[in-house]
Amino acid sequence: MKRLVLAVCLSLGLVATGASALGIGGAFSVGMLGGLPSSAMLSLKLDNVRPVLGIGVSVGGGAAQFGATADWWLYQGKLAGPLGLYVALGGYADLQTGSTSTIGLGARLPIGIQIFPLKPLELFLEVAPRAGLTFNAFQFPVWGIQGAAGFRFWF
Repeated sequence: MKRLVLAVCLSLGLVATGASALGIGGAFSVGMLGGLPSSAMLSLKLDNVRPVLGIGVSVGGGAAQFGATADWWLYQGKLAGPLGLYVALGGYADLQTGSTSTIGLGARLPIGIQIFPLKPLELFLEVAPRAGLTFNAFQFPVWGIQGAAGFRFWF
């Protein structure tokens, strides 16, 4: 009976997600740009839902950093051949712990390029100007640029 219930649930799940694709992968901070709310994040995108979600954590040096992003793609199109462009509007939140703890919230404008070198694999590179505030020693506005390189596998 348990196997039957499991089989039915899996079948319903496949039917329900058959109309959309799921992109899941990782994003990593790029060079001297301000970086993502965490240096490595899990990236999740449903094909028929606007937000691209990211969640991450960094630990080291007696401190930890947790972060999240949610970006709504406003535009996605082709640049040349397999190279694409996207523009989004979103937000970020981060929590840093250690000798001093800070909480940050803000808005971001990701602009990225993407390519699909293989059928299920997307590679992307983005920069995201950001504006926000921090709550530990209250600062407003806090300006910066976040940068990321990443990948997603589409199912």
